[in-house]
Amino acid sequence: MPEVDICVGDPVQIELAVYELWLKGLSVNEAARHRETHAEKLVNRLESSQQLTQSGSPDGFLSSVMQGETSDQYFAYNMLETWMVSVPPTLGAQAIMPMSPSQQQKLIELYFSFDKHTFVPRELIGKKLTGRLRSNLDDVAEKTGVPLKSCRRQFDNMRRVFRQVEDLPGCLVANIQRTFLLPRDLASKYASIVFMANSKFETSKKRLNYLSFNDFHVCVEQMIDHWTVGAEAVSGEQDVTAANVDTDVDRLFLQELKEVRGIVEAESDSHRSLAVAHLHGKLPDQQLSTLDAQFKQLSKCILKIAEGLVHKTEFKDFFSDLEEKFMEPCRQWEYTAEEIGQFVTAMSESSRQLEQLTRRKRTHAAYQKYLKAVLVCVQQFAVAKKRY
Repeated sequence: MPEVDICVGDPVQIELAVYELWLKGLSVNEAARHRETHAEKLVNRLESSQQLTQSGSPDGFLSSVMQGETSDQYFAYNMLETWMVSVPPTLGAQAIMPMSPSQQQKLIELYFSFDKHTFVPRELIGKKLTGRLRSNLDDVAEKTGVPLKSCRRQFDNMRRVFRQVEDLPGCLVANIQRTFLLPRDLASKYASIVFMANSKFETSKKRLNYLSFNDFHVCVEQMIDHWTVGAEAVSGEQDVTAANVDTDVDRLFLQELKEVRGIVEAESDSHRSLAVAHLHGKLPDQQLSTLDAQFKQLSKCILKIAEGLVHKTEFKDFFSDLEEKFMEPCRQWEYTAEEIGQFVTAMSESSRQLEQLTRRKRTHAAYQKYLKAVLVCVQQFAVAKKRY
């Protein structure tokens, strides 16, 4: 009979701490060294069982254990990756590492997660997720301090999600949750990435450097909720079955916004007096007086941005224009985040009493939706700058 070699071993058990090191892009040696420096409990356990004494080389034994365990874990995770990147993820179909549904969900969620400070998505948002960009991720890794392997994983996940959901009808967040089995919070971040990639927002200008990925995410959530075809579908103004409802900004909304500036500026004196009246008692008298004098200049910035959004080139510059034309003057006059928010709220509330604007219900509704997103954006910008 021919000789047969048989190898019997225990199934590799999932260790989330090692899995996270694998996701961070550390090599086996780096991960093993990291674990070794945090292995006091293991050392105590081995000492109590006299295994260290028997080895005759405590340090060598510990290093050997860590190297072997880490290598086994990495081998298993490299194998599992095939099932995690399938659409939808199919971890339940593999037999390499038997696991419960909750464990499967946790592994998938962590695999699609971002680096701790979301530095990598901040570098990639608004850009076309092409092969050329992927080949230049060395620059992203160097700038962010995130290992190249992790940068590639995050890039590939962003591109994978974008390609799968960009043409799906319905709610963008729900589509991502359903397609990739992700929790809502993480799916919402990917929805912002898809929306920004589709809109080609300019986010790399120096004046925007202080804004984090999460700052943009907060703003984009409002745009999706108020500016898209999906927002119109929810309000009953468009067919809910319309395709790409959360990735496309509603063109009718943008057309209505284009008309707002002329209508509001025709009643500029009434607009100013109504807004100042709304702010009375909410701001100190001195600040209210200053805002009264500067109202036309600041409101003109907001209205001019609204007017230009119908053009793709100006739409993609929304964040840059909002920073340059509105936020920078506000900082020069030392307005706080609360005062800036009060100003935008006053613009919204006072517009409800402008006769010419309220006669045009669709135009007025578009203006209100525009200001809802702008309000959140300017407050987020103000908070981010203070944090920066």
